[in-house]
Amino acid sequence: MPGVRLNFNKNSTGLSFGVPGARYTMNSNGRRTFTTGIPGTGLYDVTTLSGGRRTRTSQTPTTPVRPTPPKPGLFASAREKAFYAFTLKIYDTDTPVSKETIATDIDALKSDYPELTPALDLTYFVHTINEEKLKTKSRELGALIWTNRATYFADPIVKKYFVAIRPQAQITDGIHIDIPFNEQCFGFIWVEVLQVENRLDEALEVLRLMQPDQFTKISLADLQISQKDFDGAIETTEDIENIDDATAMLLILRGIAFREKGLYDAALECFKRALAKKSRTEGILHRALFERAENYSRSGKKASAVKDLEKILVDDPKNEDVLGRLELLT
Repeated sequence: MPGVRLNFNKNSTGLSFGVPGARYTMNSNGRRTFTTGIPGTGLYDVTTLSGGRRTRTSQTPTTPVRPTPPKPGLFASAREKAFYAFTLKIYDTDTPVSKETIATDIDALKSDYPELTPALDLTYFVHTINEEKLKTKSRELGALIWTNRATYFADPIVKKYFVAIRPQAQITDGIHIDIPFNEQCFGFIWVEVLQVENRLDEALEVLRLMQPDQFTKISLADLQISQKDFDGAIETTEDIENIDDATAMLLILRGIAFREKGLYDAALECFKRALAKKSRTEGILHRALFERAENYSRSGKKASAVKDLEKILVDDPKNEDVLGRLELLT
């Protein structure tokens, strides 16, 4: 039926149903999960319900994996002890707390301890970015935090406690970051939010103000391709060798830029280099195969395109994007 999927693997069978951005899944082992997010962004949150107990994990830059926060010192202030108690509450996997409750508790703490504003604003942002009822305020806070990021991340409570929090953010399909919740991490999350809202110029400006590294290059090239600035993406990905997942992704993005300019042989060489190291993660190799298949398709080599797509299905037989492309080609 529409929206319903039957899933098989070697350990269980399962059924999932829902719509883009919200799915409920159950399997024969008794595992139950509910996934919510913003389609096409990599922003999503997974709640697992199993055996009558609920646990919360994170795959995204919304609810982080449960951290182990440092404990307040013997002479810690009342506000620090209050924030510590609050973090224990919101990351208690035995008694999950709703996003609305987190928001209400944050407002109360800010009223009692205004000095906790930086830490509480950051907590509110990362926990409510996907919550429909709360996302307007969350995005307003995001803009405020970015503008005042130096002050926020210099705050003593933030410096002490947020090193234990590691939100995961998708940079592009196949690449995620998993770093402490610092200014750089926040920047990547804020760029994703701006892309969701199609505020691409603002996202580019954020990237240019961030500390340059391989991940900012990936995000920049991805944005340039979204804006059809293919020459810019080619310039961003110059002088790249396939030495890790990040550089392999840069080669893939370079290939996409060449392909969109109609330079299919140059694109093919980039995808070939990205696929040269079989030790790269499955997500990277699948992305390279998918983009190379598109390159083959546009250059009239349909059989080669089908072959690359079928290679992906060996590992990921339910990949809807791949199945859709194959349906168009065959």
